[in-house]
Amino acid sequence: MNVEIIIKSELKEPQVVIYTNEVTDEIQNIAHRISSFQNKVLTGTKNKKVFLIKNEDIYCFYSENQKIYAKTDKDNLEVKLRLYEIEKIYEGTSFIRISKSCIVNIDKVKSLDISYAGTIEIIFKNGYKEFVSRRFISKIKKYLGI
Repeated sequence: MNVEIIIKSELKEPQVVIYTNEVTDEIQNIAHRISSFQNKVLTGTKNKKVFLIKNEDIYCFYSENQKIYAKTDKDNLEVKLRLYEIEKIYEGTSFIRISKSCIVNIDKVKSLDISYAGTIEIIFKNGYKEFVSRRFISKIKKYLGI
């Protein structure tokens, strides 16, 4: 696949064009990812205040007491999306599901501890830890190439 970026100063917003000889699943997936990320602003609430959340600030999304939270350096903010919706929005990015109740941002991972028999512990750059459930171990190993 060839990727080309052309800078045109007269454009008001980015334009993406895909040239292909046929529409494949891969092409549809790429188009879906680009269009689903466009103009998405994630918001979270805490103490009746609404905060804008940048993707690069998110360590993980997790569920607790039937609510979904985004963990950042500063706060744990409640988001109004379900985990399956978050997983679909962030499909093909650095966010990957590691358990029934957690989606992590691989860009925020410091290391992986695979010393436990059959499990993987994820240690984030801020010291926070999460475990990969057995059901998702093969998925994360494939994603990381281990």
